[in-house]
Amino acid sequence: MQISEFKALVSSHKLKAVNFIESGCGPMVVEVEYEGGKDLIKNSDGAVFTCLNVTQAYDLCHRAGVHEANLVQVTPHDETCAGVVMDYHRDSIPLKF
Repeated sequence: MQISEFKALVSSHKLKAVNFIESGCGPMVVEVEYEGGKDLIKNSDGAVFTCLNVTQAYDLCHRAGVHEANLVQVTPHDETCAGVVMDYHRDSIPLKF
């Protein structure tokens, strides 16, 4: 999902949640949950948009008109022990900005 599509979801009120997914071994990605599915934010080339810190993720969401998200911290051990789908909301930290 590109940033323009993210903004369109926000303006059409179809956005369910935004998750900042952070792995201890890599950069943070922004996952968007919406009516009908979920996707990662991507740049114009189709590559996943990565953030070096929470401030960059805040700025991305702020430009789209979003002021809350969930911080999901995934450890390598969690990734190896998890099933096909992880329940992010169980262990997430709600953020408002």
